[in-house]
Amino acid sequence: MKLYDFPWGPYPLRISIYLAEKGLSDVEVLKLEPPLDKKDWPPPFLKALTPAGSLPIVVDDDGTVIGQSLAILEYLEETKPGPDMLGATPRMRARTREMVAVFDEAIAFFGLWSRHGSDLNEGIIKKSHDAAAIGAERYGQKLRIAERMTGDSPFLTGDEVTIADCVAMATLQFTRQFYGVPIPADCPRLAAWYERFSKRASAPAPKFPEDQLALAYGLPEQTGITI
Repeated sequence: MKLYDFPWGPYPLRISIYLAEKGLSDVEVLKLEPPLDKKDWPPPFLKALTPAGSLPIVVDDDGTVIGQSLAILEYLEETKPGPDMLGATPRMRARTREMVAVFDEAIAFFGLWSRHGSDLNEGIIKKSHDAAAIGAERYGQKLRIAERMTGDSPFLTGDEVTIADCVAMATLQFTRQFYGVPIPADCPRLAAWYERFSKRASAPAPKFPEDQLALAYGLPEQTGITI
């Protein structure tokens, strides 16, 4: 099995955290680095694999091709051995998917804020304070929903790590460490979980490109918007 990936985006981070937690060592990971201006991206061979040509992409040994990070996570969970990271019962699986959906929506709204407000996209995407403000507000709302869903267990959905933890950690690593957006002060359980999970071997601090980090970091200050 081959995984076409890049090192530090929120969707690839989901996969890398999952692979480490699952203990999968038989997946060949091929790292690619999209250019900042996305010129000539994706390359033809990626577009030939999936209609979108976006990363990550898994190509299994039998020729099966899976794009989109959540589909990849579930495919790996159903086809690879290792600890159960979705849930042993229908209730547990539904709980995991519920939390995953919240963070998947959160990163989509965050993208609206960052794309239309960050200096990183200057000259690539037209800035819009209104669009950025809507994205920021909705992103904050999703984190507060996750806060209300988070209990006193060591992991987001119970006593064992699940795909939900991988997706949430990838989201918060990206928004906090690349864009400098803190977890809201009224989300103490979520913040405590983040600090605990940050210490796991599966979740080292991503190595962001320094030139892009210099432009991206400080999104609240760049936009005058906080959550």
